[in-house]
Amino acid sequence: MSTQLAFYFDQTRCVGCKACVVACKDWNQLNPGPVFWRIHNTYEVDDQFLQLANSCNHCDSPACMTSCAAGAISKDDTGIVHVDRNKCIGLQTCITACPFAKPQIAKDKQEPDRIIGWQIDHPMQKCNMCSRDRLKHGLKPACTLSCPGRALDFGTADYIQATYPGAVRLNKADFPYAYVNNNAVETSPNLFIKPQKFKIKVHKK
Repeated sequence: MSTQLAFYFDQTRCVGCKACVVACKDWNQLNPGPVFWRIHNTYEVDDQFLQLANSCNHCDSPACMTSCAAGAISKDDTGIVHVDRNKCIGLQTCITACPFAKPQIAKDKQEPDRIIGWQIDHPMQKCNMCSRDRLKHGLKPACTLSCPGRALDFGTADYIQATYPGAVRLNKADFPYAYVNNNAVETSPNLFIKPQKFKIKVHKK
């Protein structure tokens, strides 16, 4: 049985309220600014609007980790991809390597104070699945519990696939709009999505 942790997202239930984005930023005490660990976007595809809310996908084969010459990125026994901000030296190869552009860099107004131990002013940061506080107390990530439409869930990849048999792993064929960088590389992201396949019919008068 796999211990890899994963996110689930239901495109048919998401209404684009961005409660998950706000909850993530609030819980992780991210100041106002360009860094969002969870992002929501609406895409127009084939005459329909598709929702996508995602964060770091904690991939089976993280391109960010293999690209980091400083060794600042690692993957633990539960599959969570962590960044050691004390080791980051600002190469930013992780940003260009990630197909989803999830590694984030803050600016001075968002992160005005350099923390003791950091080698640079703004080391990379990203979603850690709330592992440093919520997970160790048996709680799910803040984003998943904030969704009023229950479009999000969290658990092991085995749990997600067993509970939501209609979900598919995030992939280039079904969700090309999610791939914004380096889309030639396959990372096996641990985000499973129930896709919206219907089209809303508009009756003309």
